[in-house]
Amino acid sequence: MAEAKSNAGAMPGEDLLLDYASGALPEPVSVLVATMLALRPDLRQRVSEMEAVGGYLLEEIEPADLSNDAFDAVLARIEAPGMPDEASANNDNATPSDAATVAAVPEPLRSYLGSPLSKLAWRKRGPGIEEVRLPVADKRFEMSVLRLGPGRSVPTHSHEGSELTLVLDGAFSDAAGRYARGDLAVNGEEDQHAPMADPEDGCLCLAITGGPLRFSNPLIQLYDRMTRG
Repeated sequence: MAEAKSNAGAMPGEDLLLDYASGALPEPVSVLVATMLALRPDLRQRVSEMEAVGGYLLEEIEPADLSNDAFDAVLARIEAPGMPDEASANNDNATPSDAATVAAVPEPLRSYLGSPLSKLAWRKRGPGIEEVRLPVADKRFEMSVLRLGPGRSVPTHSHEGSELTLVLDGAFSDAAGRYARGDLAVNGEEDQHAPMADPEDGCLCLAITGGPLRFSNPLIQLYDRMTRG
């Protein structure tokens, strides 16, 4: 797919980037932001500046006395299974992929897929709309990769919780404007929109939701509930 120009979603909220820089984001949102940073060198620079400021502030904090068993506790945490360092090591392993997947999906998201885009278990969610749900440990969120064919539109909906949508390839438009590769759309519970994919390239995106979508059309709402995994 060709990269499109953007006139919407150019800069996510500073709070989101600051929470990422400080390590305060839950896993699914952290994966989304890290993937966005891989697509956006301008935002990587901003996060680097935030991390530098955070490091300076830590240096200014009065050091606290450590307990006698502090070193043993640190060693225990390093050796414990399932820590973030272990997950990072897994991401270093080569994920089976193809040229199309590498071109469209940067790390760390590509490792979460586990397979090339063409081999994923896509589920039809409507005409020209496909979804793959990705497993996450934090059950407050759902993480999905969505693929919309050229000119296809998601029916008008609001959200049970917030929704973050990162464009990986192609573009989509809604009432707020046009979102292209690397752009982030943020919608709250009161927001309604009907995203439409680019008429030539379609759209591939990563979506993090805090609850199911609420479709305006009752029949579509029923269909959505029946087809959800």
